Amino acid sequence: MIPNLASKEVHTWCVRLDVPRDLAERLYATLSPEERFRSARFRFDRDRRRFVVAHGALRDLLGRYVGTRPGDIRFIHNAFGKPVLGPGLGGRLKFNLSHSGDLALIAIAADADVGVDVERVREGSDYPEIAWSFFSAAEIDDLNGVPSHLYAESFLGCWTQKEAYMKARGEGFEIPPASFSVSQLNGAWSLHTLRPAPGYVGAVAVEGTGWSLSQHPWNLSTVFVDAAF
Repeated sequence: MIPNLASKEVHTWCVRLDVPRDLAERLYATLSPEERFRSARFRFDRDRRRFVVAHGALRDLLGRYVGTRPGDIRFIHNAFGKPVLGPGLGGRLKFNLSHSGDLALIAIAADADVGVDVERVREGSDYPEIAWSFFSAAEIDDLNGVPSHLYAESFLGCWTQKEAYMKARGEGFEIPPASFSVSQLNGAWSLHTLRPAPGYVGAVAVEGTGWSLSQHPWNLSTVFVDAAF
């Protein structure tokens, strides 16, 4: 069952994407034609199935929050492509989805814009070069003081917060990432760092202050894609 979504509370759901084929097929059946088209564009079956599970899990959860079948969920998109619930499903519920590797994170809140990001830690990646291109001068200075064995997670802690904030705003990279530091957002936005699974770093951004965060696993025992409401 879905926990009650209280005022000033954000629910995050951790979704493992490598699931049995029969579950992936059940979730695929709930997707819209547009989502199925997008899934078909992936070259590899593994990536295609992970997309299906992430978006099917989102539909499953939203369906239970608003009390409708997952396949009846309708989205509309803003000018930058961010989805929101379509007319007739209420205007209070806000959500966001991110996935990396075999893991997805879904954030759900009421009456406030919310964004989420998750990234798999990749040792030896070109994180310093990315930081020079996308981080503010203050953030680069902070990273330069981090011990080398902690650099990857520190980089991703900052990166995921920036991504979550930009996704919550609904404008994506129309907001230049280097134009702000996440430390400057305190007060207007709440930022939470997450460790959803070993080897992954995530973050949630939600508009305003005073929010509490609860974390939940989405797994086989929580699937209600066939349920009637």
